[in-house]
Amino acid sequence: MERRNLEYWQMTVEDIIHDLDAKIREYDNLSMLALLQENTLDILLRREFDQIEYIEACSWMEQQLGIKLFLNQSIPISFQILGNNGFYYSSDGEIFQEDIMPLIGQIEKTGRISIIIDDAEGKQTEKKNVIIGRYIYSYKSLQPLGYLLLSLPSVELDKIWSDKDLSDIKILVLNENGTVVYGEAEAGSEQKELYESLTEEAGIFQGQRKGDRKLYIYEKSDYTGWTAVAIVPRSVYHPSIWNISKVFLGAGAIVILLASGGAYFLIKDVYDTKLSNQMNEIARSKAEMKALQTQINPHFLYNTLSAINMYSVLEDTETVQDITDALSSMFRYAVQNPLVPVGIEEELEHVRNYLRIQGYRMGGIPRLEIDIAGTENVVMLRLSLQPIVENIFKHAFTDGVGGEQFIRIHAYRDGENLLVDVEDNGRGPSMEVDHMEYVTDGEQNGRGIGLSNVHKRLKLAYGEGAGLWISGRPGKGMTIQICQPYLVKETEE
Repeated sequence: MERRNLEYWQMTVEDIIHDLDAKIREYDNLSMLALLQENTLDILLRREFDQIEYIEACSWMEQQLGIKLFLNQSIPISFQILGNNGFYYSSDGEIFQEDIMPLIGQIEKTGRISIIIDDAEGKQTEKKNVIIGRYIYSYKSLQPLGYLLLSLPSVELDKIWSDKDLSDIKILVLNENGTVVYGEAEAGSEQKELYESLTEEAGIFQGQRKGDRKLYIYEKSDYTGWTAVAIVPRSVYHPSIWNISKVFLGAGAIVILLASGGAYFLIKDVYDTKLSNQMNEIARSKAEMKALQTQINPHFLYNTLSAINMYSVLEDTETVQDITDALSSMFRYAVQNPLVPVGIEEELEHVRNYLRIQGYRMGGIPRLEIDIAGTENVVMLRLSLQPIVENIFKHAFTDGVGGEQFIRIHAYRDGENLLVDVEDNGRGPSMEVDHMEYVTDGEQNGRGIGLSNVHKRLKLAYGEGAGLWISGRPGKGMTIQICQPYLVKETEE
């Protein structure tokens, strides 16, 4: 179990780095979109403005450039443009030119993006504002024109941690200067010693400070220069021998009590307690199942509503109607009784509705291939497939969707079990995984439906033999397999 946990923590760190790179690259591309607009360049090339021209330029920035950015990102973002000609525009009316001047000095004039941690007050808070800055050049004449700043909303970075189980470990993300981007910094000199220990591109080491036997797992990004560090307490990766001793001491005490004259009453009490615990466990499982089922992903809802809003601005009523229809169908399906199994066709229809929405948001979707021959009448747990497909969008196709990419769903019987393979040909895991049970520790703390959620619900519904299994190779895609008992839909008769 220790080896599997170590592999899981390594994969968590690698996924965080990959997801961070993908998010920063997304904003890198977004900044280029802004700078390729002819009107943007025309505004920054002007030598002077009269009052009406200035108002017209700001109006175009607000209405046209803002909509282009919002449609590509699907959520509101804050951006500022400062021209060498004195022009200034901010999409946030509370951010003035003097507010961004300390940030302007940190933007390199290389044409590449600069990643800025906005920590003007020097507070060691868990979340920092991350800003993408770029020096603007005309792509026609290479004339220097000014500066562009894009602010990453905290909700965007929150998505990176939302589908990862971090309940037993601590995550730090440091930039190339050792400044904490995410997480709560270590105290004083410990933070400096930790940063100085991150000498390789990736590694694992144990704390050497007296009283610090934590395990540190880290990886550095070639793209951003940031380093993600998982800090694992000793109690998690190396349980104390005292815990084992307590088990034997307790067992010895029970043997002595059973040998005494009150064995009958002890056994009866144990039986009654066990029966009561079983009843409580059943009730708890049902309550937990319902709680897990109702954790609708708020980011997906927010992004979808933002897309609807933007298409409404463009007066594309047919698109708005189609998105709204798909979204309402998804919600009607999601709020029904989680304890009643559903037909596999119903699960697949829920996936199709999700893909309809993603098609409008992303501008395209992978090819969907479905093979359920011989299993058309089976039933499965509600909301098992769609979270897996959503996970594919988050991790497999982060660089966009092309014509060769696919999602393949194959359901078949294996003895007394129903197996459903959800396969993609995306980036795959960072290292080869050969049919390993999905590892999840602790609670998700309401982070939304994800793989951990599905894995837990399968076990609650069908026992320890059920759950998710993963396999894949770097660059060759990944397969997530659902394993549950083979159950057939009851007929009306």
